[in-house]
Amino acid sequence: MTQDADKPDVHGSNDNRSDEKRLIKVWDLPTRLFHWTLVAMVVIGYLTGWVFAENTMGIHLWAGYVTVFLLIFRLTWGLFGSEYSRLETFTFTPTHIIGHLKELATLRPVSHYIGHNPTGSLMVFGLLFVLGTITLSGLMVLGGEENQGPLAGAATYAMGDLAATIHFSFVLLLIAMIVAHIGGVYMEMKLTGEELIKSMITGFKSIPANTPELVNRKARPIAAIIVMLAVMGPVGSVLWALSTMPPSGLVALEPNDTYETECGDCHLPFHPSLLSTDSWTKMMLNLENHFGDDATLYDEATAVEITAYLTKFGGDKWDTEASNRFNIVDPKKPYQITATPYWIRKHKDVNPDFFKLKKVGIKSNCGGCHQDHYSGSFNDQSIKIPTEKKQ
Repeated sequence: MTQDADKPDVHGSNDNRSDEKRLIKVWDLPTRLFHWTLVAMVVIGYLTGWVFAENTMGIHLWAGYVTVFLLIFRLTWGLFGSEYSRLETFTFTPTHIIGHLKELATLRPVSHYIGHNPTGSLMVFGLLFVLGTITLSGLMVLGGEENQGPLAGAATYAMGDLAATIHFSFVLLLIAMIVAHIGGVYMEMKLTGEELIKSMITGFKSIPANTPELVNRKARPIAAIIVMLAVMGPVGSVLWALSTMPPSGLVALEPNDTYETECGDCHLPFHPSLLSTDSWTKMMLNLENHFGDDATLYDEATAVEITAYLTKFGGDKWDTEASNRFNIVDPKKPYQITATPYWIRKHKDVNPDFFKLKKVGIKSNCGGCHQDHYSGSFNDQSIKIPTEKKQ
């Protein structure tokens, strides 16, 4: 991998070091803005997806949309940006990459690169691929599981569920890559003395005086904008057309005053999608043993009407996250929605005293937090946590 001092490779590397340094402009402003904005979006995405409450999902979605734009920009700028932002200046052969890894393994790197070094370039391409997969799978999760976004009318719950597995797996991979990236930057700074973080802020790098530069081609922002519009225009049009389709998993629920009145005498009526047709039917046939109470409807016509309504709009008629998740019940309590594994898992960190708040009052009061419970969507960003005093 080492080369003669008078024969620099196409990446501007040099094996010989000198105590004398010179300062050159390496990273242009768009590249630096891309880098730090992407860092911010990844941090926001992690916090809103893994740390903060689920009702921050709206922020999470915007972080994803901005990330998609950034990825498209970086690939475009990799063709039309200034010299060291161009993809060709950090596209290395396997020989270069293996050689640089050997140098790092011996803790004595001898080659100096003005722009990205071979292992750094490998990380850049890897991060672009992983982030692209995360954002695309996230878009599928949004449409299939949450019935939101441009794919809500095209993606099924099964598609969204599969995408969620991919999304989660690649997020874990991304975290591992970020740790490796930070470690690599730290190692490179210690071994070479380069101020890599500072250079990505100022754009300038201090390099050995005898390191040859590449021919510094200027950025072509107009060409970059034209190409970005040419790509984003058709893609955006397709996504907009898809977004006009009604969500595939939701059903137009008809209101039923009888159900609301009779069941609402004791508790806020559950959304019909939260139990299957079979479960609703069996529950209605056993109202004399309704969770420890006798809820028998003495007017048979009323019982028939409510049963017909619940079976018409039961969970098997929907394809939402709620209808699919709540379909798995506790065999010992097959009709108790708050005893389903999914309900328990989603509320496991909720303090029992929370359900004593005036606006909640009981576990079965979905509307106490879920502002959209009547629609059957149960979107994360529609959760509003009451804060008033207990009864």
